[in-house]
Amino acid sequence: MSKRPELGVCYYPEHWPEEMWITDAENMRKNGISWVRIAEFAWSRIEPNSGVFKWNWLDKIVDILGNNGLKIVMCTPTATPPKWLVDQMPDMVAIDENGRTRKFGSRRHYSFSHIGYQKESQRITKAIAERYGQNNFVKAWQTDNEFGCHETTYSWCLSTLREFRIWLKKKYQNIDDLNKSWGNVFWSMEYRSFEEIELPNLTVTEANPSHNFDFRKFSSDQVKNFNYQQVKILNDYSPGRPISHNFMGHFTEFDHREICKDLNIAAWDSYPLGFLQNMQTIARGDKKLLEDCYNIGDPDFQSYHHDLYRGMGRLWIMEQQPGPVNWARYNPIPIAGAVRMWTWEAFAHDAEVVSYFRWRQAPFAQEQMHAGLMYRNNTPAIGSHEAMQVSNEIQMLNLPETQKSEIALLHDYEACWITELDGQTEDFHYTRLMIDFYKSVRVNGGSLDIVGKNADFAGYKLIIVPSFVHLETDTFKKMVSSGAKILAGPRTGLKDRNFQIPENLSLEGLGYKVKRVDALPYELPVEVEWKGQKGKLHVWREQGDSSGISEGNSEDGFPVITSGNQGSYLCGWPDEALLSSIMKEQMAMAGLKPITLPEYLRVRQRGNLLFFTNYGKKNVVIPDSFEGEILLGSKNMKQADVTILKINK
Repeated sequence: MSKRPELGVCYYPEHWPEEMWITDAENMRKNGISWVRIAEFAWSRIEPNSGVFKWNWLDKIVDILGNNGLKIVMCTPTATPPKWLVDQMPDMVAIDENGRTRKFGSRRHYSFSHIGYQKESQRITKAIAERYGQNNFVKAWQTDNEFGCHETTYSWCLSTLREFRIWLKKKYQNIDDLNKSWGNVFWSMEYRSFEEIELPNLTVTEANPSHNFDFRKFSSDQVKNFNYQQVKILNDYSPGRPISHNFMGHFTEFDHREICKDLNIAAWDSYPLGFLQNMQTIARGDKKLLEDCYNIGDPDFQSYHHDLYRGMGRLWIMEQQPGPVNWARYNPIPIAGAVRMWTWEAFAHDAEVVSYFRWRQAPFAQEQMHAGLMYRNNTPAIGSHEAMQVSNEIQMLNLPETQKSEIALLHDYEACWITELDGQTEDFHYTRLMIDFYKSVRVNGGSLDIVGKNADFAGYKLIIVPSFVHLETDTFKKMVSSGAKILAGPRTGLKDRNFQIPENLSLEGLGYKVKRVDALPYELPVEVEWKGQKGKLHVWREQGDSSGISEGNSEDGFPVITSGNQGSYLCGWPDEALLSSIMKEQMAMAGLKPITLPEYLRVRQRGNLLFFTNYGKKNVVIPDSFEGEILLGSKNMKQADVTILKINK
């Protein structure tokens, strides 16, 4: 059996009078809280002036929390360098793509490449680690906070330029190899030395995509390096305690898998209602979804990210939305039961801890309209009652270990960057495509793993590759040798690792040779028919020659899907209903048993338990195909209900 999951909360004692701290700690325990995250924004209170540390307040709250049986996640406060430090090193701040300085006055005002700030980051990390690294109440760590948030992964400052040139020289060794790799003969862009290379911004028209691609890889490496500098110190002074970082949803500016190689816990911050609003920018204005789920969230977005991050380490939800937020376009109150449902959904996907943001609503500054578990007047908010309900329910259940799924979905950050840099149509969004394919499995009752290119593919029955622009032969061979059925989607194999077009525009063995691509506005799809079902290919489809079995026809005579001796290839981006039908057949052909679920009902398997969640407004009944003992809830589910079913196998 796995460890029983736990609840946590984010707490900011520096925001409140000390006479409230003891009562807060006592109430946290009464509300079923086990973990408390502190100090991620507290640098100015820890070190109000350079070299002048004030630890008394932090020592006191650590003792209060610990003596009340609460476990502490201590954070490094490097997301909010204080004003005195910015004044000492004014060039430490980032420069945006248009050459404007990112000023002091909020957070994340630093460049990952600034050597001086890196040293300051290490200095404050060492100071905190020396003081609390062996403290019995500090059980885990978090580095910084939400790397890259507010468009801060990239900086176009002099520090970045200097480090980028060093990175390029290390990678290419000589300038001729770089010129060849980037194709710089085009538009007479050839360089004579690495010192001539500038950052890929403020060019007259688009910069060389290979130049931009390397800049993204470099920037990702800079985030990894910055994080590792802190991790090394924490491991030295606080050995044996797990280290986390809290990632975000729909955020792809750096390679999270690479950073997680240095972490123990892959945490992320889950805000279903805020994400539903903001995802509309890439969801093509799904009016029905927005209307049906505006106060409960997208039924697949959170689950997608749970599966994405649990594939990188021990899964925690470091920040869980407990009520209305303040930063989306619109900020509704979650429907009653939603906070409980989101919490159980995270546990279904193997989360060890779900930590709510925050304990009490702040009455000041940028987030004063952001809800907490407690209202400003210190009375419990609705989210507090639902957290307490989950806490009680947890005690009644033993959750089994999560086992490897039978379906894998291949995800890659570099593939995402290539599609963004070489878009062809502004409606092609990598994350939207990933979630569309992910959803097509979920609506057919399936559970799946999200994996990277270096995964062990053995044991999977179906491997889904929604889009992998520069999928290399070795990776493809590993998938084929696993014996799984393979389904690849549009744009797979259309570029090489240097961001150039290969001799063959597609992978051999999938029954199709791409000749040219059709990049479309979403509103102008191609009408198709597949096995009697009418549908559309929108945003992206490909024309070419079939060398295998072709199925379906478009209005201009090209297939919908082809199959070769090594797998199948979707020749475009199908609409939701068509993709669901195709996926249902692919699952069945792989030896799985798809079950069509009612709209907005989802299921996740964890060991011998099935977790059902209902995101829809209508009452639904769990299909009779799912048999077993009900441990929580019932087969008749209202909106935001959770049902746990124990099955025989």
